[in-house]
Amino acid sequence: MNYYTKENLKSTLNGIVNYLELSSNNMGSTIISEYGGRPLGIFPKTKFLSLLWINPELRNIIKNNRFEIGGDRYWLSPERKFFYKDPESWEGWFCPAGLDPANYNIREQSSTSCTLYTTLSITNQMNKEKYEGDITRKIQLIKEPIFTGMEYCGIQYIDTCTINKSDQHINGWSLATVISGGAENPGTVIIPIKTNPKPLYYFRAIPKDRLFIDKNYVGFKIDVKEIYKLAIRPEDIDFSKNARIGYVLKIPNQEEYGFLVKLSDDVPKTQNDCFDIARDHPESEIGVIQSYNSESPQKESLQFGEIELQLNKFQTINKKSQSSATHQLFGYIGSKEEIFEVIDKYMGITNPQLF
Repeated sequence: MNYYTKENLKSTLNGIVNYLELSSNNMGSTIISEYGGRPLGIFPKTKFLSLLWINPELRNIIKNNRFEIGGDRYWLSPERKFFYKDPESWEGWFCPAGLDPANYNIREQSSTSCTLYTTLSITNQMNKEKYEGDITRKIQLIKEPIFTGMEYCGIQYIDTCTINKSDQHINGWSLATVISGGAENPGTVIIPIKTNPKPLYYFRAIPKDRLFIDKNYVGFKIDVKEIYKLAIRPEDIDFSKNARIGYVLKIPNQEEYGFLVKLSDDVPKTQNDCFDIARDHPESEIGVIQSYNSESPQKESLQFGEIELQLNKFQTINKKSQSSATHQLFGYIGSKEEIFEVIDKYMGITNPQLF
């Protein structure tokens, strides 16, 4: 099963992990997984599939304590410092289990909000120092900031992380996995920008047929065919608005379209406040809004991309490093015309080009 409805997801999770549903007649619903500490599915409409990608092998992934469940997760960056066993050569990528899936538990909950908490254990691979700390994620359903007249699901996060080392060059990192219809039905990432931007690539140069630059936005293809990563510099972001990244897709095997948009004002505003350097050109500039296109070994069952925000850098408080960031995720399903109206209201982009 590659695309999950809410009932599919519940039946899959039953008996293996604790989860809860945040639900409102006016604000859709989301399934929160205690395992991995995150919204796993987001459902603007009850009988439609989740706009967040969920691993089709979910039960096996959880039983084997692996991290690749999908949903909208919280990580730390720079990636080089924490996710490479040999960071100098950028070799040996792995996900530290003390960060993800970690050991989250649900501390508080109501019909529309919850708090997730975990202790944190992670090693700085540059100097082999071990960091201990904790992460708290407060998640609640919220009303849309712009009236659309459509059914939707809106989530707000307040992510707070503390580690026991002072003066650390670290950012929080929010990553939402999104579904793709594959090469025959790709999705399109949309990022509003200032004029004359300088989009960055993080692994290798992005071909022209996967990226377009319009007068006020950048588009990026999500088809899970090859690995590419796009990043947008803070210099190219209009911070008079909440920094944002959107994703639009024709729902597989349906006539409707889906739209996800991620927003936050708690993102780095300058190069000096972000530390996630690029693998292919580590001496170059840094991007704070990012998108990843995966390569699926099994094209029919593992189809996902990512829309990502680098979050506030850590500050030293009482000899510890801490970051707190608020961000939102909104999801919509509707006709192409309805979704284009939503995109225009959120992003000021009329009739965006789609892949």
